[in-house]
Amino acid sequence: MSHPATYAKLVIQTLTGDFRSSTGVTSATWQAPGRGQVVIRNRYAGCNAIFDKNLCRNTVRYVDVKPPFDMGIESVGHVVAVGEGVAGLTEGDAIATSKLGTGYREYQVADVSRVIKVREASPQILALIPSGISAMVGLERIGEVRSGDIVAVSAAAGGLGHFVVQIAKLAGCHVIAITSDDTKAQALRQLGADRVVNYRQEILADVLTNEYPKGLDVAYDSVGGPIFDTFVDHLAMRGRLVVSGHTSDFDKEVEFVPHPRVYRKLYWKSASIRGFQNQAFPEFFAEAADRILDLHYRGRLQAWVDPTPFKGLVQVADASEHLLAGRNQGKVVIAL
Repeated sequence: MSHPATYAKLVIQTLTGDFRSSTGVTSATWQAPGRGQVVIRNRYAGCNAIFDKNLCRNTVRYVDVKPPFDMGIESVGHVVAVGEGVAGLTEGDAIATSKLGTGYREYQVADVSRVIKVREASPQILALIPSGISAMVGLERIGEVRSGDIVAVSAAAGGLGHFVVQIAKLAGCHVIAITSDDTKAQALRQLGADRVVNYRQEILADVLTNEYPKGLDVAYDSVGGPIFDTFVDHLAMRGRLVVSGHTSDFDKEVEFVPHPRVYRKLYWKSASIRGFQNQAFPEFFAEAADRILDLHYRGRLQAWVDPTPFKGLVQVADASEHLLAGRNQGKVVIAL
């Protein structure tokens, strides 16, 4: 395939703490693939607004951001050049990748060890990898979910949450899906959630107290704040609370909350709180990717993509603000 001499990518140019003012589109020089590498033309990139905003503050603990800094994590696209020693991949193959600094750009060079060959470079595949993988690994490996468990999911209509709902249902669980919008609530019912709680209309603690007196076997939380507190208070005997984020207060000063020390809430029922970031468990990625794609291809797992269109690197900031405002239903995707 032909290729341009240069291409566009999005970088952090200065650390303002704000995505839009920190970033800008710049030009990069085409780089041919080395041995064991391919060049991919990215077609879609996934939006990770909270992580991206923290990068613009240099507050991600395991990353030292020194501008200019390449951005974007997950993308899907097509192979446009193949290096020596590469077997099983040819030009035109659809590819999914997940690595910091490779998503918000038109082209990337990738080692074949980190690419996943897929049937098509679609937004749905982008939703599955890595969000679907995070849902599967977090629920199964960290939450140790079992058939018959009562599972509660915060931000259940989001890019991660809607996968947690489905995977829990496939595992034979009773699922409580928490959202803030009636339209999303209806979609979650259609997805199979057994009980949907719109926390703007119902008090979550009352629902759990009255309807689930034995408590939650697994709670999967990415919101934090009062929802986290409610989950802690309503864990069942040997219940597991998986923390995969705290969107409600990630950009606020640390809040010191006058609560009893958490062991007083956990010890007597042998419950636990377990932090989870997908990149901390690379040993599970490949196996989960195979299973998550298989479920999708067989029609057993839906991949929601937010219908709001975002096109080009110039609209990544718009996509980020859309997600941070909580207006999305499913994965927010930028077409490249």
